[in-house]
Amino acid sequence: MIWVVSAELGDPRVYERFWRQTGEKSTIIIPGWQSMSYFSDVTNICWFLEAEFAREVVRLHTVVGNAVTEGRHIVVGTGSSQLFLAALYALSPTDAPEPISVVCASPYYSSYPSMTNHLKSGLYQWGGDAASFEKEGPYIELVTSPNNPDGHARISKVNRSQGFLVHDLAYYWPQYTPISAPADHDLTLFTVSKSTGHAGMRIG
Repeated sequence: MIWVVSAELGDPRVYERFWRQTGEKSTIIIPGWQSMSYFSDVTNICWFLEAEFAREVVRLHTVVGNAVTEGRHIVVGTGSSQLFLAALYALSPTDAPEPISVVCASPYYSSYPSMTNHLKSGLYQWGGDAASFEKEGPYIELVTSPNNPDGHARISKVNRSQGFLVHDLAYYWPQYTPISAPADHDLTLFTVSKSTGHAGMRIG
């Protein structure tokens, strides 16, 4: 197998040969009448989520065994980066005297600090390494497992009652790590780019 990885952009072209070899068997057809409305399912928390796609997401996680889906909501976004920022917004107190700190154990994904601070939100700000975080009060901790960039399994480092955890499990797929148990967290991020290699589809 030939692996093609752009170290500069992190472009996941590693599966390109596989998908080309599948030929027409992997062709996706979208009927012209589909997605005409903004509302795919008005009863769903994610009202624009196509019902068939949601069923396939649940089926994939069930087959792989990497996430508990029963009794959960599935929210899709333009990549997991968009969902990461949505999670920060949703978890941030609106009446706090200062922005909530967002932390992650080092080494962490290099874009976390810039993504966190990009919008210059008054609700949240990058707080650095979770292992040395000592500030009192609420916080948001990012737990990336397997970790990007070193691949290690991770758990929360801060472990205080006022914390919110966001589990980034982009690499929790059997091609990257053994699946020991279905992830069962309050908020978990997955991305199509790591599961199938289709980064250009921008689905988180």
